[in-house]
Amino acid sequence: MAFPPTLATKMDFLVALSLFIAAAALLAAAGLRRVPEGSALTVHRFGRYRRTLGSGWRWLCPGLERAGATVELAGHHLHVPADAARGEAELYYQILEPALTGEALDSVDDWVAAQTREAIAQAGASAETFKQEMNRRVGRLGLRVVRCALHPA
Repeated sequence: MAFPPTLATKMDFLVALSLFIAAAALLAAAGLRRVPEGSALTVHRFGRYRRTLGSGWRWLCPGLERAGATVELAGHHLHVPADAARGEAELYYQILEPALTGEALDSVDDWVAAQTREAIAQAGASAETFKQEMNRRVGRLGLRVVRCALHPA
């Protein structure tokens, strides 16, 4: 013989249901991130690079994924001193394809500076030759050198 549900069991069910809905809403809100226009965000899972997110509202899995660096896509300016014999370089670059850049986004300025030092050692005195060499080096990661200058020692 089945007993009809009482008011107390209906209330217990409603309380449990509302707690479940509230917990699900909090979990969904905890993973919501806004990536500003003209920026990209790296996502790491268990400390390793997982993916790159473009601008807009994005969701990360709370507890599993964490937001890495937010990187501007345009307006990067580097002043790279080489050694005393070769001088220094100044360059402006932008990130055209952040998904292609991938894990390097977290330290993109350091990576471009290292490529610049190597290119200074190989390039002649021409800034145009240097710019072509830099675009060849950084183009595979979705970057483009917009302007550069070589300053002799």
